[in-house]
Amino acid sequence: MQAYKRTGNKWSVNELLQLEREYELLELNIQDIAVKHQRTVQAILYKLEAEGFIESWNEARGLNEWRSEKKYEEDDEDDEDDEEQQLTENNNDDVSGGLSEIDNLTERVWSLETSVGEIRTMVKQMFDKMVETKTNTKKRTKLRTY
Repeated sequence: MQAYKRTGNKWSVNELLQLEREYELLELNIQDIAVKHQRTVQAILYKLEAEGFIESWNEARGLNEWRSEKKYEEDDEDDEDDEEQQLTENNNDDVSGGLSEIDNLTERVWSLETSVGEIRTMVKQMFDKMVETKTNTKKRTKLRTY
């Protein structure tokens, strides 16, 4: 059972750039990208389409494999074993879940701090550019007066 820890979280700029790099340059399929981003395959498909990397879901690399895996999972008649395994995993997650949750929160806070720092730098650069432009326009004088 795959855990999608980032379900419901907004996409950061860095994550979007990483998505573009993985899909366009590294040519990873949607399942691999979903695992890396800890999101569902549907979330990856939606974002790829929304960002214009694909025209429709049918164009996505790895879609057919994902559909066949999904169909195979739906046809699996051994539901009782799956439920027992899920209960065992949940019990194990309760023990180690506290640490991984703290690590996840720490990572998210670090990411936010980094993003805020980058935004601060950009705003400062924009402000400096605006001040520079304003002082340059004041220095200009008309050559002729009518």
